[in-house]
Amino acid sequence: MKIETTMQKGVKKTSKVIIIIGVLALILGIIALIYPTGFGEITAKVIGMFFVLGGILRSIFAIASTSMGSLLMRYLYAFLMIIVGVWIIANPDMSLQVITIGMAIYFIIDGITEIIYSFSLMPIGGGMFLLLSGIIGIILGILIFSKWPESSTYFLGIYLGIKLLIDGLMFAATGYAISKFSKAV
Repeated sequence: MKIETTMQKGVKKTSKVIIIIGVLALILGIIALIYPTGFGEITAKVIGMFFVLGGILRSIFAIASTSMGSLLMRYLYAFLMIIVGVWIIANPDMSLQVITIGMAIYFIIDGITEIIYSFSLMPIGGGMFLLLSGIIGIILGILIFSKWPESSTYFLGIYLGIKLLIDGLMFAATGYAISKFSKAV
């Protein structure tokens, strides 16, 4: 009996954390949709900071190299990561253009792949949703290309905003479902 009570408390606490994460993601999603340009620039700068941090960590771990050639290559790679990170931080608009064009290419390739794969799923059902997803992906990629580079100023913020809203709703709903389930057990 005592084990069940302890487990229920743990599940209840976890469900609250999941709900809080969901609400925070929802709030960030709304902010991203209201101010997509600023959110996109912040995202680019965060990516730049991760490059710089990754370069610093790579240079620290380069010491573990077994040969002088390996050491030099690892330091060169670390230096390149730091330079790219600093460049991204200093030029968020240009970075957004590169990220946006990359996402457009990704959407088109992913859409083509989904369409091709959907035909193999048609006989067993479910292929129509994948086909529709593929068509939407291709259309989205073409729309991004047709409005590029202007689309790069707002696209990433809108995309991340929508993604954060969907994820926030999913986390909040999951946390709520776990909470209800723990009470029923």
